[in-house]
Parts: sequence; structure tokens; C-alpha cells
Amino acid sequence: MRVKILVLLSSLLFFVSLSACKQANNEQKEREVETKTQESIVSVAQPEIQKVVPETKEVVTPQEEILIDDSASDEKIVEVTEKDFGCIRDMQQVRGMYVGNLLGNIDATEAVANSQEGGVYPPGTVVQLVPGEAMVKREKGFNAATNDWEFFVLNVSLEGTQIASRGGEEVKTAFGQDCLSCHAQAAPQWDMICETGHGCAPIPITRDMIVALQKTDQRCPPMELEPADKEALANLEKLIAGFQAQAAAAKAAATVSEAGEGEGEATHQ
Repeated sequence: MRVKILVLLSSLLFFVSLSACKQANNEQKEREVETKTQESIVSVAQPEIQKVVPETKEVVTPQEEILIDDSASDEKIVEVTEKDFGCIRDMQQVRGMYVGNLLGNIDATEAVANSQEGGVYPPGTVVQLVPGEAMVKREKGFNAATNDWEFFVLNVSLEGTQIASRGGEEVKTAFGQDCLSCHAQAAPQWDMICETGHGCAPIPITRDMIVALQKTDQRCPPMELEPADKEALANLEKLIAGFQAQAAAAKAAATVSEAGEGEGEATHQ
């Protein structure tokens, strides 16, 4: 508004000056009339320019949006069902393992998995090396002996997943070994995750066997197997059969031993 008023005044003064030049040779009477006209024009008071002060309004500070990440809360109960286990390759691959998070906090899970210094995995974390086994980080206080991890042995088929066993110290792998005895060997900074250099004893299956098992997850779209994959799976079947035979023999020996002790007690009576 102020700029518009200044332009208007400048135009008005220019017009007055131009009129005065044109009337210079007129008669005295006309000059007097024109002079009076000019005086009346020039004497017009300039309009007062008033500053418009904007009406003061109360400034309302917008309320900050507070985002609460429930997925990272140690107090949230981590519910785990068979439907939570699907195609292993649908999770995020970190080196040779796959990770996920049942509470949606996948960024925190991946951050720990990729850290060279290690760290504590957030609740809801799922770690799988092969389709038939899984570890899930439960809520804080779930099980101090397992660092709040729950171990799962899974039966995988085209129809989906069935949980064969789950829990802590009592859960055993297909080779008859309990999961905790192996994972407890990991150095503290690795939060019981066994990888090369973490301090765990080597597992009886090779890297080729692990890759082949990941490719043959029946819950995933089919993948073409290389000759090396087929050979690895054949060797794995032989290895499992050998462990199962050893477990059966050990069980039979234990049964015979218990029976012998029972007969000895009966004889003494």
C-alpha cells in the first residue's frame, strides 16, 4: 500500500510541473488563474500514510507429535504363533543368516546384526539359519538363562509351519543337541548369536548344506538346485541318519542299563 501511495504522489507532482511549463506564455490573467490552480493543487496536503498494524492474535504453538515406538518396548509381550514363520527368504539376509522382527522393529534388528561390535537384539527379533530352526527374542525377563531368547524347532511343509518344540534349555535340534549349550558359548557382545568368530563350537553341517536348505524351503517359491546343492543335501541326509542312529543306540543302552539296575535291586531284596 505504501508503495502505491508514493507512486501516486510522484505522478501527481509530475503532472503539475508539466502544466506549469505549458502555461508560461499565456496572458497574465490566465497565468494568475493557472497559478491559483497550481497553488491549490500544490497546497493539497499529502495524504497521511498510516501504518497498518496487524491485529495481534494469540500465537498457538502446534502440539508436537510424539511418536511412541511400541515395537521396541521391553515391556510388550512378544506373541509367537506358527503363522509368524514363513518363507525364510522373505526375511532380511545378513551374511549367511536371515533376520526379521515380529514387532516391526526391523531397523533396530538389522543394526545389531550388522554391527561389528555386537549388541543386544530388540524384542521381536527372529533369527534363522535354516528353515527348520529359529530363535525369537522375547520380552525382557522372559528367560534370564537364554538372554530372553526362545528357541524353536519347526516342521516345514507346503502347507506351512508347525512348531515341533519351543522353549529354553530343554529344546533340542535334529542332531539331539540342546540349542542353549551351543549358543551360550557366544561371547557376551554377540547376544548368543553364533557366527564365525563369535566363540561357538562349529556346527556339524557345512556352509553348502545351509545354502541348499535355504533354497529348498517348501514355503518359498521353488528354486533350481545346482549339482553342488544336491550333493550337499545328500550328504546332509547321511549325516542326520548317522546322528539318529547314534541317538537310538544311546537310548537303547540307557534302557538296558536301567533294566539291569532294576534287576539288581530286586535280587538284593
